[in-house]
Amino acid sequence: MNKILLVEDEKELRFSLVHNLGFEGYEVIEAPNGRQALDLYGEHAFDLVILDIMMPEIDGLTVLKRIRESNETIPILMLTAKSTEMDKVIGFELGADDYLTKPFGLGEFLARVKALLRRRRLAPETRSQTVRFLDIEIDFENYSVTREEEPIHFSQKEFQLLKYLVRHPHQAIEKSRILEAVWGYKSNATTRTIDTHIARIRRKLDDQDDNQIIQTVPTVGYKFVAKLES
Repeated sequence: MNKILLVEDEKELRFSLVHNLGFEGYEVIEAPNGRQALDLYGEHAFDLVILDIMMPEIDGLTVLKRIRESNETIPILMLTAKSTEMDKVIGFELGADDYLTKPFGLGEFLARVKALLRRRRLAPETRSQTVRFLDIEIDFENYSVTREEEPIHFSQKEFQLLKYLVRHPHQAIEKSRILEAVWGYKSNATTRTIDTHIARIRRKLDDQDDNQIIQTVPTVGYKFVAKLES
């Protein structure tokens, strides 16, 4: 099930969109302002963000910029009452994938959501195949992990789990989503399986004590927190 973050300060519109997205089978978490949106974004792994521009506390463009600093690939659909070309240009330059001007029809809204999620599923891997943090380098293409060019042996599942966390930096990811993404629906794996693999990864990365790479989020799951080098 796709998980969507809906950020909209108009209560009635937010209620309507949440209801209709839920009816279409999406899991929706809602936020009435930008500050709460950023908090929720840090606590969950989302497949799509729907983001109003004009909001209290923190505006939508700032939220968009913050999200893009840590995740370049998650689809973001902007909603706004504004319709000037400059507003759209700024949104697209900051990394928005699509744009809807209020008022909009429900059919068009749902079509845009489906298109963005479909595009995400079908998109080729365009992110870097090599990432670095602290003294660690991961080569996703060759399934290798090294520290200062010395190889560190990872099992297949350990590597897949680490890759999944790295691809969702600074997001608290629920254990249920980790099980689905790494082990699959039909696996007999349990949340204890995840804990065991995390412990092995931490040991191999010398992260048992300080948890500078992977943090435990109580009652939720885990979060990759190391700063990725460009």
